[in-house]
Amino acid sequence: MSATLAPAMPASRRILNGARIHAANPVATLVTPWLITLAIFGMNLAIWWIVTSVADEGSLEPDAFQYNGGAAWIVFYMMVAATIAMNQTFRFAVGLSATRRDYYLGTVLFFLAMAVLYSLGMTLLAAIERATDGWGVGGRFFSPFFLLEVPLWQVALAYAAAITFMAMLGAAVASVYVRWGSTGMLLFFGALGVVLIGAIYLVTRADAWGAVGRFFEGSSLVELSGWAVALAGVFALVGHLLLRRASIRS
Repeated sequence: MSATLAPAMPASRRILNGARIHAANPVATLVTPWLITLAIFGMNLAIWWIVTSVADEGSLEPDAFQYNGGAAWIVFYMMVAATIAMNQTFRFAVGLSATRRDYYLGTVLFFLAMAVLYSLGMTLLAAIERATDGWGVGGRFFSPFFLLEVPLWQVALAYAAAITFMAMLGAAVASVYVRWGSTGMLLFFGALGVVLIGAIYLVTRADAWGAVGRFFEGSSLVELSGWAVALAGVFALVGHLLLRRASIRS
């Protein structure tokens, strides 16, 4: 009597399993960023209250507390969080017989879900900030000057696009490390530095900084978010191509 073979696991479930690996240890990706962001916000709010309480009436400019970049921390940290998450889970996942493709697609799915979660959270806080007139002191932390007047759906879009961009960049960086180790990382950042310096030189030589400025000034927040998502797609593809031949040896 022949043994009955177990049915193959559907691809969607294998990909979800790749995402669950990251969700099993959410501290670096879902806990620490919120704690640090709220701590930074708390310090900013305390400074605003102190300045407001000691300043003479009418001496502060109406927009004194609107130029704030504290919320950008959580966006840039996403690259670090993505890099750490992949470095900690790749060999474990492949060691449990997950394919590199399923693991990577699950990882991308998790990062996209993370971008949506963070964008909704930051937008909710931005809505509260607006409703309370900047926490009662005219402060702007979650919707600073460049997000001050735009609709909340564009605030959510901007955060989601920026976080997706940084997370996919982190995935590409992590793929470099997983495949080639610290030597590969040094070469990668060295090459990146050369490319950036070369781009700056070419733009300066062509006297094109004005055109660069006009591009950003003439582009809407939605258009810039679209460019960020497109670049995130490029980074995601690069990460996948690099991870396909990565060794599971430590």
